[in-house]
Amino acid sequence: MHKTMKSRLKTMGVGLKQYNVVIFFIILAVAAYFVSGVAPTVFLQEIASRFCRNAFLVLALIIPVIAGLGLNFSIVIGAMAGQMAIIHTVSWGITGFPSFLVSILLSTPLAVLFGFLVGKVLNKTKGNEMITSMILGYLANGVYQFVYLYLIGTVIPFPDAAMMNDNGVGIKSSLGFADNFKYSLTNVWNTNLANFILIAGVVVILLVVVRLVLAVVRKKQKGTPIKPSLLLGSGILTVLCVILICLSLFNEKAQFTLRFVTFPVSALVCVLLLCLFNGWIFKTKLGHDFRAVGMNQQVATVAGINVDRTRIIALIFSTVFAAWGQIIRLQDIGTMNTYSAHEQIALLAVAALLVGGASVVKAGNKNAIIGVILFHAIFAVSPQVGTALFADSQIGEYFRVFLAYGIIFVALAMNAVQQNKMKKR
Repeated sequence: MHKTMKSRLKTMGVGLKQYNVVIFFIILAVAAYFVSGVAPTVFLQEIASRFCRNAFLVLALIIPVIAGLGLNFSIVIGAMAGQMAIIHTVSWGITGFPSFLVSILLSTPLAVLFGFLVGKVLNKTKGNEMITSMILGYLANGVYQFVYLYLIGTVIPFPDAAMMNDNGVGIKSSLGFADNFKYSLTNVWNTNLANFILIAGVVVILLVVVRLVLAVVRKKQKGTPIKPSLLLGSGILTVLCVILICLSLFNEKAQFTLRFVTFPVSALVCVLLLCLFNGWIFKTKLGHDFRAVGMNQQVATVAGINVDRTRIIALIFSTVFAAWGQIIRLQDIGTMNTYSAHEQIALLAVAALLVGGASVVKAGNKNAIIGVILFHAIFAVSPQVGTALFADSQIGEYFRVFLAYGIIFVALAMNAVQQNKMKKR
């Protein structure tokens, strides 16, 4: 019995080590919040807005990781496709939710083309995909700037003179969408956090009940035992939901805080749909091909899988999702830096995914969701943390850039150490 207990504790310790990156950043996020001194309402608002604004972009990285392409820094090219679609949609005078839909439709064929070209290039540089995708982003940025800074107004006619520079050549460096594209998706369904917790809590409890009922039915029909982990997880999730619902309904202080925090449910629905898509596609033949190619390209070739074609499809998916994610992000921000809005997309998305416990070869929806929450919990308060530590607001702003690069370094280093230990074991 003593040996059994010791073995279980050892297994539990090994399991916890798999989440050492996540645990480290949870501690860092909690410490950053208390050091910053930010009000709870402001903090929750930042988390809610940033999550729905950025989660789609982070989820766009998952398929290439599974397909063995590493962390796809070329999602900036997809972001450019989204920005191109936005520019032309706004120039045509389309407003409200139709402007969001038209931007999605315009960006999709562009992103498919760009993803195909990126896939072709990365197939020529196997083993160096991450650095190649990064360089491709810089190359595409040059072409993008040449088109919209010089060709627009000289070679390519543009219908909206108000969006162009004073000399009639090129698009303005900063565009505002106050009366047309801004909140085109967010305003479709926007509520306060108290109402969202109530709705989401009830939905989660119903899903837990349905899952338990299905497990009981399977046990009666096939004799499949109900896993203790399912019962434990369901119990913990139900208790958490009940606590949150009670706080939002009966605690006056919590109600006051939560009702001042708006939550863009429509953007969250888009995020959940992409999560469902990622979960579904890996159960299909194409998803199995992604996994096979990511594990071993030689074995996949022997098994009859067209490796190059599969990798290109993975890049197309990622690029299209990045274009859509950038559209979701910019409509919520309401302004766009025409020539730089896409530049930090890959850096921030990769950092968030790594914070969630993903690695260069393994990632999932869980890593993306946890990573976005933790990374932006730290990122949102980092200027205040920098100011509190160094007593200089300017240093506080630069602290964000340092944080993004530092997080990538720390997460990659911790993942590397963890993988080496697993190999030795």
